[in-house]
Amino acid sequence: MIIHGLTAYTCSGDGMFQSVRLKNIRLTILSLIGVLLFVTICLVALRGRAAESMEHGGERISLRAEDEADVERFLNSCGYSPVEFLFQTEVTVPKNWNEVYTQYNELQRQQGFDLVPYKGRSAQEYVYFVNDTLNATVLVSEKKIIAAHVANCDGREMRMIN
Repeated sequence: MIIHGLTAYTCSGDGMFQSVRLKNIRLTILSLIGVLLFVTICLVALRGRAAESMEHGGERISLRAEDEADVERFLNSCGYSPVEFLFQTEVTVPKNWNEVYTQYNELQRQQGFDLVPYKGRSAQEYVYFVNDTLNATVLVSEKKIIAAHVANCDGREMRMIN
């Protein structure tokens, strides 16, 4: 390839030189970079979106949670009824996870949630008394349930909500 100004000359198989305008090559490369950037942004945006519903007992349960009543409906739909509201607090999903948080997210992934897109972001934690031995915890971010579990009141055992 010989480059002279804005034109590149390439040798074809038969020994003839062909000219290629570098402007066209640059435009093509910039267009490809733009398309790749657009696709990357779309994939990142879609990855961070929480599911709208989950399946429990063969039925779809809404994960919309605009208020405490929606969280209670979710727990009731998962078979925890009646529940007694204990408290709500703001928490932050850690950016850097230790082994405990990694295992906790694996529990969430088994039931269709994933906290990875929420690393470093705040969420509302709702805690409910279910019975003499169980409490239920639900995490809500951007009006959607992003995680949930039940645990013994002494905190020794934790399991999936569904």
